[in-house]
Amino acid sequence: MATQVPSAARLTQLAQLTSKIFGTVHNPTAARTGNKILRQRLLGPSMVQYNPTPLIHFRDLKALYPDLGLVDMDEKARLDEINRRKRRGKGAPKKGQGKRASNKKK
Repeated sequence: MATQVPSAARLTQLAQLTSKIFGTVHNPTAARTGNKILRQRLLGPSMVQYNPTPLIHFRDLKALYPDLGLVDMDEKARLDEINRRKRRGKGAPKKGQGKRASNKKK
């Protein structure tokens, strides 16, 4: 029993019907349509959710309630360490006084 080969027009109709049923794009000439990009999930909602809601920092509380006289112990320790290093001569140079500035003067 010989099977009959469908014609090209019949295959095109089948492809159109298939794309209509499954909700895909019928593109018989394989032209570039940008459909691949349009099918992708939108980035907007995931971009908004990427960064969590901002946390309240100590400096925000200090600015809200200046009359309480709050002291940030971490910041105080950092400034103390910077002062200690400067007294020992290990601190950062003043702006414009670093290695590169001393090379230019020569």
